[in-house]
Amino acid sequence: MKKILLSMLPFAVAGFVNAQVITQNSTPNTVAATGSVSCASGATSTDYYTADNSYLRLFKLSDYGINYNYRITNIAFGVQLASRTISGSSTDVGGTFPVEVWLYTTTGTTPNYANMTSVSGTNPLTTVNVSSANNGAMVNTGTSVNQVIPAGSNFVVEIWHDGNTGHDGTAADPFERFYMGTHAGAQTGTSYLMSETCGLTTPTATGSGALAGFASARWVMTITGQNSTLGTTEVINSRDLQIYPNPVKDILKFNFTNNLKSESIEIYDMNGRVITSIANNKNVNEVNMSSYTKGNYVLRVKASDGKVYIQKIIKE
Repeated sequence: MKKILLSMLPFAVAGFVNAQVITQNSTPNTVAATGSVSCASGATSTDYYTADNSYLRLFKLSDYGINYNYRITNIAFGVQLASRTISGSSTDVGGTFPVEVWLYTTTGTTPNYANMTSVSGTNPLTTVNVSSANNGAMVNTGTSVNQVIPAGSNFVVEIWHDGNTGHDGTAADPFERFYMGTHAGAQTGTSYLMSETCGLTTPTATGSGALAGFASARWVMTITGQNSTLGTTEVINSRDLQIYPNPVKDILKFNFTNNLKSESIEIYDMNGRVITSIANNKNVNEVNMSSYTKGNYVLRVKASDGKVYIQKIIKE
């Protein structure tokens, strides 16, 4: 049966369907209702499933001002659509199914399996069970991850799923559909998709090549970890810290979505130099960046829960 690339619509048919990635605006981990892409059953098929799909993103520790060994303790990602279907019907029959989470270190600046090393060998780092109850929301690895990424390294997170191979579409063994969560307006980092079934034999950036029509597919991911020396919990791209506007021209504003308060604020340039440092005993929630040189910066906010929340900022 032919597999094709299609955009994820409110009622998606088969093919490559759109999804989401690392957020850098006021709603970093909001999952859009449409826009994901995946290799799936053909448009004329009466079966509804997604084939083998790898959703990847590369993270540079240096982009977040992290110049020490970083211990990853949790990986969260968005789900645009998860469902189980019986042959001949698109109706979700309920139930959960696992998706695999892989973690790699790499010497490259784009995902390339030739220079990626799995931290867990030939097995996934962990699996996460998903269902239609997770549609439009974030899921995470819980407490199952404890992996140190060496200082100065880059790492790749891969979410993998195959809802066709090994399934016959019966009530006892339904097909599975999984579309990665996406949010084009919030996620500025590059997202990649690979699917041998649909001819994508190497990770391909969404919006380029065979995926030129899927620029909106920007995977939503959040990484939580610790300074492995100090033990401080640091959260990259958390939904709890909202920053806006980003990119910013003058005043950068931020706030927490819960009852947290900021205890200190630091902005670093990409050379690790502190540009602004505020002991926030007055709960300041904005920084004037009008005098900053155009480029990329790192915002680090220590919150009242003891964690440090990190976001990448673009100064226009």
